[in-house]
Amino acid sequence: MEQDTINAIADAVAERILRDLPRGRVPVTPEYLTAEQVAQMTGFSPKALEAYRAKRIGPNYLKVGHSVRYRADDVRAWVEAGGPEA
Repeated sequence: MEQDTINAIADAVAERILRDLPRGRVPVTPEYLTAEQVAQMTGFSPKALEAYRAKRIGPNYLKVGHSVRYRADDVRAWVEAGGPEA
């Protein structure tokens, strides 16, 4: 994805979260995961995920402000495709 597209998506996600959070409409099961949650899910350390991001071989991710978020479906697809070896 182009960086502008990624930034636009991240901005839209952040705006929606900030809009819905006070209303209690944010889902209990998160669609977007932190690096720590992905590490628990995959067995890769947060540092390994950071290295994969730098090499552009990890699962797709978004930047929300200064935070990195992964869509759960993207992480599952990446693992099923073979992880970093894919």
